[in-house]
Amino acid sequence: MKSILTFLFIWLISVSVIYSQEFTDAISSDTFSTAIDMFEVPAPMDITLTYDMKAFQREKNKDDYRDVHFLYQFNDTTTIEHTMRIKPRGKFRKSHCSYAPFWLNIRKADVLNENLQEVKKFKVVTQCKGGKDYSDYVLKEYLTYKILNLLTPVSFRVRLVHMKYIDTGRKNKETESWGFLIEPEEMLAERNDGIAVKKDEISMRFMRPEEMDLAALFQYMVGNPDYSIAGRHNMKLLGLPGFGSEGYTPVPYDFDYTGLVNAEYAIPGENLGITSVTQRYFLGPCLKTRNIR
Repeated sequence: MKSILTFLFIWLISVSVIYSQEFTDAISSDTFSTAIDMFEVPAPMDITLTYDMKAFQREKNKDDYRDVHFLYQFNDTTTIEHTMRIKPRGKFRKSHCSYAPFWLNIRKADVLNENLQEVKKFKVVTQCKGGKDYSDYVLKEYLTYKILNLLTPVSFRVRLVHMKYIDTGRKNKETESWGFLIEPEEMLAERNDGIAVKKDEISMRFMRPEEMDLAALFQYMVGNPDYSIAGRHNMKLLGLPGFGSEGYTPVPYDFDYTGLVNAEYAIPGENLGITSVTQRYFLGPCLKTRNIR
């Protein structure tokens, strides 16, 4: 684990120059215009959210958006400030987390970016609770997405974020932690010239064989027994060109239950016959020997 975090630290330092070059065409303090793909920039973002966190945590089971003051620090001289909206997400995480992950709604934020024209909201993964272990969980899940990016472009990209929270419900108490943004499904589909499939009960036999094998073997490699094709549980489906005759493409996401992350709350399903997520269990299709290369 130390070697992984050491690599991440060195990588963050090496890309700091790129960060200063992002969004050089910001046009005002509350509106900006850019053609840059934010997920192509390797440096972390610096984001500050100011809101009543005490009330947000108390009402986290409500499916309502709450206004927040959003500040994005581009560099030493350029910032963007705007009122945005957030709401917590994830049934388990709402009950377990002190800082639940949330949706960040940018619909009324005047973001003039050709890559975000169809995007209304982002998934933000947060540090669920305080402490070094939970900080490590965030970084290891982020790196799991990056590993999948190396294997296939048909995967969700992520952007690391240094988060600062200012809690107006606790006398502007400040908290800092790591988090990351996940590429919206609309961007993923457009980038791969495909369409997002919102249909359940599609079995593995309707997937493109090579891409189903890749997804299943990746899940096995990182120790993820928490997904389903038919239920689209932690697995999105794309229809790429030719999908009518060739099949759909599965796209894994949500890796905090993997053995690679090894979160203390990650427990495998009782029907799997394993006692820990660090034990591997293959959930993909059976492969004939001649099909394995």
